[in-house]
Amino acid sequence: MSDEVLFKSAADALRFAFNYSHQQYDRPLMNRMMGGEGGSGKGLSGQDGAGQAGMVHRRIQGLSNLHRAVLALRFLPRSFPCACGSACCSRRRRSFDWEEAASAVGAYAVEAIPGGGNRYRLRTELVRRFYGADEKLAAIAEETGVSLRTVEREASAIAGWLRGTKATKTKAGTPGVDVLALAAAEELLAEAGLFE
Repeated sequence: MSDEVLFKSAADALRFAFNYSHQQYDRPLMNRMMGGEGGSGKGLSGQDGAGQAGMVHRRIQGLSNLHRAVLALRFLPRSFPCACGSACCSRRRRSFDWEEAASAVGAYAVEAIPGGGNRYRLRTELVRRFYGADEKLAAIAEETGVSLRTVEREASAIAGWLRGTKATKTKAGTPGVDVLALAAAEELLAEAGLFE
């Protein structure tokens, strides 16, 4: 591999690292000998791709557990195609890594946002929803046995904690956990020269 910078941004590097599959293989030797370079993947397949993904993951190990879990929620796929053929199959299977990250961030939300003592399940569901899980607030209320009004208040608190708040005339804005996690990762990946 050359010394060229492979990613345009920290988000690109993180997206690649979190989505890199160990099932990707380098092109067979005969194909490489017969067909030039093939594609414009910048060499990110096989061992080169695994190495690059590993470098990104190694750099972000310096982040807090909360920030790593937030980045996982942001960049990991929520589900994968499934072709098991069973009657209950929706043709998608859940990503256990994504679900584990949602549980971790939900646990942090219980501690970080006041009034969370017995709201772990509710806050975890709202974290999942914030990061793209397709669930309606009314369904979450029914599933968790909490009033819709409470779920709406909790959803607003979770969004404020993760996204941050905007500045007003009387109050300074604060960056949310999601913004802080990406900024911290950006700093570590920039130090390593992993993006332009």
